[in-house]
Amino acid sequence: MTEKEHSFNQMADSPRSNEDNFVNHSKPLRADAKQNREQILKAAQKIFAEKGLSIPISEIANQAGVGIGTIYRHFPTKEALFEAVNINYKQRLTSEAKSLMNHVDPGKAFFDLFSRVLDEGFTNRAWKDAFKRGTLISETANLGVLQDFQSAIANLLTRAQQAKAVREDIDVQDLNTLLFSLLLALEQQGDASDIDRFHRLVSIAIDGLRCKDAFNKSK
Repeated sequence: MTEKEHSFNQMADSPRSNEDNFVNHSKPLRADAKQNREQILKAAQKIFAEKGLSIPISEIANQAGVGIGTIYRHFPTKEALFEAVNINYKQRLTSEAKSLMNHVDPGKAFFDLFSRVLDEGFTNRAWKDAFKRGTLISETANLGVLQDFQSAIANLLTRAQQAKAVREDIDVQDLNTLLFSLLLALEQQGDASDIDRFHRLVSIAIDGLRCKDAFNKSK
């Protein structure tokens, strides 16, 4: 590790207030700065998913084609960078959930999105690290993004329930608990690489979410 990188890592590990966890982007970024930020987020998303949260910032910088200093100008800590990646992910899921609101089959729309979230969580090492640390949803997360995400999922769930595809006593909090519990249990039991077991458990979870009438018809 170079002296410069060591210095930046020390800076990243130093205590900071919640307000310092994000750079203020109220003013529009210059075109080159915006491009750098997008490259950093894209590289971080890929590397975090493949290698987890212990990956050094220098590897993300190399993947993004920028210097370490450029990363820290946008994201003061590795945790802030991961949170930005997580927020981007929530925004993407929110857009997808909203686009599915007019799907001809509300049940299929809901279960397809639910299954994909589980699949992505199963293969994402950073998510698993965050589950263990209890930091997947940070107190400093953008509240508006989180509320928009929860609202979009809730609307998709409600539509599936109205179509008698999902049982009526399920809410978004139940879905979050089910998702977190399943992924964390697989990790703790050493089954994180057993894709067949994972898919079997997802199938069991989905059957448990189905409305009784819909479940009987699917037999």
